[in-house]
Amino acid sequence: MAEWRKRWRQWVYSSVALLLALMVSGSLALEALAQEDSPPTDQTAAIWTVGELTFESRYPQGFVFTAQISSSAGPIVRGRVVWSHAPGTQKSRPVEVDPATGRLIATWEPGPGESAPPWLGLTYVWSVGDAAGNAFETEPRYAEYADNSRRWLRSESEDIIVFSQGLPPEVNELTLAAMAEQRETYRAAWGDLLPYKPRAILFGDREAWNEWQVGVSSPNYAGLTRSEWGGTVQRGTSGDLRQLAYGTVLHEVAHLYQDAFTVMPAGSWFTEGNATFFELERYYDYEGAVRALAAAGQLPALLEGPGPGVSGRNARRGYDIGYTFWKWLVDNYGLEGHRALVTLIGQGVRRNNAIEQVTGLSLAEVEQRWRVWLGASPIPPTLIPTPPFFFLPSPTPYTPGK
Repeated sequence: MAEWRKRWRQWVYSSVALLLALMVSGSLALEALAQEDSPPTDQTAAIWTVGELTFESRYPQGFVFTAQISSSAGPIVRGRVVWSHAPGTQKSRPVEVDPATGRLIATWEPGPGESAPPWLGLTYVWSVGDAAGNAFETEPRYAEYADNSRRWLRSESEDIIVFSQGLPPEVNELTLAAMAEQRETYRAAWGDLLPYKPRAILFGDREAWNEWQVGVSSPNYAGLTRSEWGGTVQRGTSGDLRQLAYGTVLHEVAHLYQDAFTVMPAGSWFTEGNATFFELERYYDYEGAVRALAAAGQLPALLEGPGPGVSGRNARRGYDIGYTFWKWLVDNYGLEGHRALVTLIGQGVRRNNAIEQVTGLSLAEVEQRWRVWLGASPIPPTLIPTPPFFFLPSPTPYTPGK
C-alpha cells in the first residue's frame, strides 16, 4: 500500500511539473506571438519640421514646387509631389534635394501631349522619406496654374468657376447664369451634382489660345474638355457669347458628368447626343433637321449597328440624331428615365440592354417608336443613304478622363 502511495505521489508531481512546463511554454509562445503581431518599436522616430512651401506658375512652361522639410532622424533621401486637378486623377513628379540648402524641388514641364491650359486648380501634397526609413506627408495645399502675362476676368458661383480673356465681361455673367439655370436638370438627370466645381476657361485671343498648346503644331480645334482637368477650355468670339455660355459650356459640362457618373465612349452619337441634350441655346433647330431627314426617308438605323457617326463631313448629323433619341427618352420617361439609364450603364449593363430595361420595350420597339415620333417609317432602311450636306459649326472635340 505504501508503495502504491509513493508511485501515486510521483505521478502527481510529474503531472504538475509537466502542466507547469506547458503553461510556461504557452505563455512564452503567446508573448512571442503578441510581439510578432504588434508593430515594431521605431528606434529612430523622427520629429518633422516643415518650413516654407511654395508653388510657382511658369505658364505656359509648367510649374515648380519647393519646400523646406527636415527630419530629426536623418536627411531626406526620397520624395514626390502628388497633385490633382480634379478628384479621381493624380499626377506626380520626383523630388530633388539641393545639397547646399536642403531645399526640396519638384518641377513639371509639359511635354508632347501634356500641354495644359492656364487656371487649372491644383491640390497637392509633399510625400517624403528620410535616411532612417521614416515617411511623412504634408497637409493638402491649393494653387492655380496662373497666366500672369495677360488680363483675365475670373468669376465664380456655386456651380462653376469661369475665366475669360479677350472677350467681353458679359460672357462670365452669361456662363454663371446658364449653369444656374441647368443646375437642377443636371441633378435630376445624373442623381447628383458633380463632386467638384468645374472650370470654364474661355479665350478670345487666338495668340493666347495657341500659346498654351505646347508641342501642338496646328491647334485648329475650337475647344477641349478633359475630366482630369475638371473643366473645359474653349475659344470664342464676341459675336457668339450667349451661344458659348448657354450652348457650348453646358454641352461640355455634360461630358464631365458622363465621366463622373457613368461610362460612355467618346466619339459616338450616344455620347454627343447626350451632351447636346443639355444645351439651352442651339445654333439651329436640331430636331427640325432630323425630322427633315425622316420626312425624306433618310433617317438611318440607330440602335442596331454603329449608328450615325460624329466625325468627318457629316459630323453634326450624329450629334443631332443622338440628341433626338435622348429627347424622345426624356419626353416619354422623364429625367428619371435618363438617370436610370446612365446608372445601369455605369454599373456595367450594355447600352441596348439598359435601354430595354428602362423602357420595358424590346430594342426593335424602341427604334420604331423613336422613328414614328420623328415622322419616319417605323422600319429603318437596310442601307443608309447619303444625306444632304449641311454647312454647320464644327463640333468641339471631347477627350474623356484617364
